[in-house]
Amino acid sequence: MAGRVSRFPGSPSRIAAVAGSTFTQLVRMRLFLVPAVFALCFLGLQFIPFHDTLGIEFRGVQQLQLLKDIGTGCMLVVGLLFCVSATALLIPKDVEERILYTILSKPVPRFDYLAGKALGVLLLLGVLLLGMDALVCLLLWVREGSMQQELVAALSARGLGAAEAAPYLAALREAASPAGMQVGIVSMFLGFSVLTTLTLLISCFTSGTIVSIIFALGAYLLGSLQDTLFRALSPIGHGISAGMQVVQHAVAGVLPDFSLFFAAEPAATPPGLLWRLALLAAGYMLLHLLTATWIFNRKEF
Repeated sequence: MAGRVSRFPGSPSRIAAVAGSTFTQLVRMRLFLVPAVFALCFLGLQFIPFHDTLGIEFRGVQQLQLLKDIGTGCMLVVGLLFCVSATALLIPKDVEERILYTILSKPVPRFDYLAGKALGVLLLLGVLLLGMDALVCLLLWVREGSMQQELVAALSARGLGAAEAAPYLAALREAASPAGMQVGIVSMFLGFSVLTTLTLLISCFTSGTIVSIIFALGAYLLGSLQDTLFRALSPIGHGISAGMQVVQHAVAGVLPDFSLFFAAEPAATPPGLLWRLALLAAGYMLLHLLTATWIFNRKEF
C-alpha cells in the first residue's frame, strides 16, 4: 500500500522537491538581475520633471498616482517576460543537460514533474514581485514625506492653518497608500500563474525555446483581445453573432481572458473579485497541467 501511495500522481512532497530544484536552477541562471534592472529604472523616476499643470494642492496626488501606474506597469512587463521566458527554457534545458532523463528514471510521475516546474517558476516570480512591490511602496513613502512638507509650506505661505490643510493632506495620504494596489498585484500574479502553466503546455509540443516564447506571447495577446477580436469578426452593428459566441466559448475553454487578471487600473480591482479569479486561475492551471501531462506521456525524448 505504501508503494502505491508513493507512486500516486500529485504527491506534494515530490512536487515540492521538483519546485525547489527548479527555483535553485533559475537562481543560478542569474534571473535575479531582472529586479535589479527594474530597481535602477524605477529609482530614476525620482528625477522625472513633472509638469505643474495643477495647483500645489493636487500636484502631489497626481504625481503619486503616476508613480503607482508606472510601477504596476513595470511589474506587468517584467512579470510577463519572466514567466514566459523562464518557463519556456525549463524543459529544453533539462533535455540538453540530461536532467530530465535522470528525474523520469525515478518514480516521479510526469504530472508531478510538470507541476513542480510550474511551482518553481511561480515561487521565484513571487519573490521578484514582492521585491518590486516593496520598492514601489518605499518610493511612494519617500515621495509622500517630501510632498507633505512642500504642501504644508505652500499652504502656510497662503495663510491657511492646519484645519484648512487637513483635507489636502488626507488626499495626499490616500494617493500614497499602496493598499488598493496590492489587490491588483495579487490579481496580476494569478494571471501570471495561468500564463506559466499555459507556456509549459505549449513547450510540451513545440520544438525550441524561441518558438515556445512566441506562441505563449501570441496566446497571451489572443486571450487579452479575444472579445475585441470576435466582435471585429462579427457583422458590424450586430454585436457578436451566435456562431462566433460558440467559437469564442470554445476558445475560452482553453485560453483565458487575461484582461480579467491584468486590469487597466489594478487599484480598481474589487477585493471580492479575487476569490472568483483564484478559482478561475486554479481551474485553468489544472487543465493546462493535465493536458501537458497527456502530451508529455506520449512524447519521446
